[in-house]
This record gives sequence, structure tokens and C-alpha cells, in this order.
Amino acid sequence: MAEIAKREKVTTIFTETLVSPKVAEVLAQEVGATTAVLDPIESRPADGDYLSAMRQNLTTLKKALSCS
Repeated sequence: MAEIAKREKVTTIFTETLVSPKVAEVLAQEVGATTAVLDPIESRPADGDYLSAMRQNLTTLKKALSCS
């Protein structure tokens, strides 16, 4: 994974709220990337409803992928 991430110049390793972020954090550190958390459809959002969780995911993706 690290070789692929380095070769593809990955800047963000995504994790989700239902999974421990430790593996993603180690991989990100190894390849010089950051981590970002997405809220999966399988869980109830910590705040708000499904649509607000998906809007937050969109905001997270835009920031991580340098989109406007």
C-alpha cells in the first residue's frame, strides 16, 4: 500500500468513524500524507441526519482533494 500511495502521490488517507484510525495514521505518516475521516452510511451520524453527514463527507472530500 505504501509503495502505491507514494507512486501515485497520495495526499490523504481516508478512514471512517467505525474503524480505528491507527493503520491509516501509520500509512499516512509513512507516505507523507494526512488523514481525513468520513462518516459511513452504516452508522448513525454523531450530529444531525444522513443528509448532514453526507454534506460533511463532501466538505471533507473537497478539502482533502483540493476541489472547490
